[in-house]
Amino acid sequence: MQKTQQRDNYLVTPNKKEYQIISPKYQSIFLSLKINNFNLNPLIVHKIMRSEDCFYMQKTHPGEKEPYETIMGHKISEATMTNGADPIKEIRKLINKNKSLTYCSENKHSGLFSYFSYECFQYFDKVPKLKKDPNGCPECIILNPEIISTYDHKGKSITISKKYRSSTENYDDYIEDLIRIADFIYEKSKQFSIKSPEKLKGQKSKPITNKSKYLKKIKKIKEEIISGELIQCVLTQRFKKISKINDQELLEYLSTNYPSEYVYQISDKEFSITGSSPEMFLKVKNNVATIRPVAGTIGSKKGKTKSLIKKLKSSIKDNAEHIMLVDLARNDLGKVAIPGSVKVDKLMETMAYRNVIHLVSEVNAKLREDKDFLDAFSSTFPIGTLVGAPKIRAAELINELEEEGRGAYCGAIGWFSNNGNLETSTIIRTVVKKGEELSFNGGGGIVFDSIPEVEYQETLDKVKAFW
Repeated sequence: MQKTQQRDNYLVTPNKKEYQIISPKYQSIFLSLKINNFNLNPLIVHKIMRSEDCFYMQKTHPGEKEPYETIMGHKISEATMTNGADPIKEIRKLINKNKSLTYCSENKHSGLFSYFSYECFQYFDKVPKLKKDPNGCPECIILNPEIISTYDHKGKSITISKKYRSSTENYDDYIEDLIRIADFIYEKSKQFSIKSPEKLKGQKSKPITNKSKYLKKIKKIKEEIISGELIQCVLTQRFKKISKINDQELLEYLSTNYPSEYVYQISDKEFSITGSSPEMFLKVKNNVATIRPVAGTIGSKKGKTKSLIKKLKSSIKDNAEHIMLVDLARNDLGKVAIPGSVKVDKLMETMAYRNVIHLVSEVNAKLREDKDFLDAFSSTFPIGTLVGAPKIRAAELINELEEEGRGAYCGAIGWFSNNGNLETSTIIRTVVKKGEELSFNGGGGIVFDSIPEVEYQETLDKVKAFW
């Protein structure tokens, strides 16, 4: 276990003696300051520490109401944006560079925060060239932070980690700098509060595609299913809204009013991507890969949760759709897993949210020795619940029917650790903000017995938070 030293009420890692040994071996070292009994809301911390490029991710265990961890990145030392090339190659290069040049005793505090648009799919599998993101965002964004703050909600502690150039002479100065950051947060917190309006201000949202055209697309998918081309295809439509809300207010609005397993935001000077997603895409920890498919949806109503759950669980259509997508997750993980290690550990559990109720399962697999967390990511991206089955044929039909690229929708966002672990969320219930224009998508899986009007309404139910 890493030794620490107590300085007033703070825990510093590594201690001075360890630092002197480590320093000559690396160009830079993350020093970490852990503060116990820290009761400030991490949204306040992020508000105080915000920089032009920054990120925020709040995580909650499935079925629990309170988050367990929030990770924030500020003062980004390197921001990489990719277009037209395999982003995993760039992440692998940056991870290897980090590991060779930078030391971090707290492994989870050293790594990259990354965003992948749906269009990254074309670099990982044999799909046609995909249409471009209508919002003009990069296909992939990779942020290498200089300051990482991790808040432990249950332990009421925060760890502030900052990357410093190795110097055996400057350890004490570096620690004083970390303490100044902590003091700055405490002092500034008196000036800030959380804003959480019940409704998203601005003009009423408008769909890009008119209803009759969307219903015709559903009919076309059903014809393809009847002809045997595919079993399911996920269709989406995009909405736009004009609002003067700023990035921080948008984050606070979703976190407070629509909490979910993942609440996140990645920002730069031109745009931000902010979401509250109930669906984990991929998690890899100690070479065990996990996908948690979310498929099967019913709109929720206050006071009727139990009856609606019963209705959802008895739906032949939703059950069949869910099982099919669990099988797709198993097949995707099977590409990189030790034979026989792919297991469905949870099957068709229900999760209730403010506007919808979902069926959720969990699939786990042990990675082969010749595969790592990045191989697992590229082999499973994007999650099948937002494409369809067979995955490639569904992607081809999506590219044919949808007038524009998906951009953020159906992509992934999350943390890639230098130690070979990752945790990413599927990007749904998410807003892309450029200036005063907000853009977001709602979709649903179309199967043989889908009712077009019901499927259309589902797309509206899923974006009520932004209406």
